[in-house]
Amino acid sequence: MRALATCRASLFRGYTTDPHTGDEMPSTEPVGTPFPAAIDERESRVWDSSTQTPRVVRVIRCTVPSTLEVEIGDRLRDDTNGETFTVQLVTRPRAPAGHRPETVLELRRVG
Repeated sequence: MRALATCRASLFRGYTTDPHTGDEMPSTEPVGTPFPAAIDERESRVWDSSTQTPRVVRVIRCTVPSTLEVEIGDRLRDDTNGETFTVQLVTRPRAPAGHRPETVLELRRVG
């Protein structure tokens, strides 16, 4: 991984059933072992044509090792800072043969 890691993170996938209520709840078992991640929150200015005003949109991006299998809908927990995110978008950039660049995720904070 070439991006400077800002934390260690864990990945969670799927749901389980609460034995007491029968409700579906997010799985608490991590997929694999913790890994280095670079989480960065940036803001982007966009023009809202319907109101004719500029807006600020915050985007949370995360760079993870290319060997990590991530899917849209997975949950990523920042083990260093205790925040949880949902994966909204997964981008695996193309590269020359023999080189696998980092995977870039777009996240949404959920807890």
